[in-house]
Amino acid sequence: MRSRSRSRAASTSALVAALALLAAAPAAAQDAAFATALSPAPAPALTLDLPVSTPLELVARNAALDPSASAPASASFARQESAPAASPEAAPAKRPGKRKALLYSLLLPGAGELSLGARGRAAGFFVAEGLIWTHYVWFQMAGRLRRDDYIEQAQLNAGVGTDSEEDSYWKLVGQYERSSGSGPGSYEEDVRRDARDLYPDDPAAQDAYVSENLPSGNQAWAWSSPDLQKAYRATRASSNRAFDRAKYSFAAAILNRLVSAVDTQILHRRLMKDGQARLDEGTRLLADATPDGGARLLLLRRF
Repeated sequence: MRSRSRSRAASTSALVAALALLAAAPAAAQDAAFATALSPAPAPALTLDLPVSTPLELVARNAALDPSASAPASASFARQESAPAASPEAAPAKRPGKRKALLYSLLLPGAGELSLGARGRAAGFFVAEGLIWTHYVWFQMAGRLRRDDYIEQAQLNAGVGTDSEEDSYWKLVGQYERSSGSGPGSYEEDVRRDARDLYPDDPAAQDAYVSENLPSGNQAWAWSSPDLQKAYRATRASSNRAFDRAKYSFAAAILNRLVSAVDTQILHRRLMKDGQARLDEGTRLLADATPDGGARLLLLRRF
């Protein structure tokens, strides 16, 4: 009886152990499946068989595979290309044509250079033009002042009663001591000599010629002394020299215009050559290295 009871207890213990094992087995399987689901699957190996590519193809491929890597370089190239167009000051100013610049120089020396952007040259011609016309005004005023001076001398020292006669009259006042009378230094003697030469056999015609050409009334003169007449001639000569020097200003103004016109044409030709050189420099080839060891090329052309 005792042995039978022990065998039954052993059988019961074995049965309980078997049931415990059977209950634990599904939980372990579930844990293993859950762990397997959570763990990432190993990535399959990727092998690429790429052909040898040109630098431009490398640039395109790098941009397609990694846009963020090529974005800064592309942006920098875009900034280089678009920077001149963004600022209006960078664009070259429109210059007038060769004929228009020539016309400007003929009208006002220096205006043609200024229209072409050469301010330094324009300033030189402007200063020269200003000096030329300052010279003209200065000597015109000097001539008029000296003219008033010798007219006043004739009125005070020779008895002239007019101030609005032509220059030929004032020349006679300085050449002859008196206007009428006989003897040396008399203008009437020369007038009568001319009348006898013109009308040798007609005394009436001679008298008519003398009365027509001999100054009288407020035009008559008679110098009080030879020294005063000499001073009058010196003042009159100084006035005439001033007027003559004023006339030289016209020649200087014409010369200044001719020089400015030639300089404008030379400057225009030089600017055209410089512009062509800048256009030739507008094509550039840029190269750069990519982070993955590749290369990129960019051809820039300004239009």
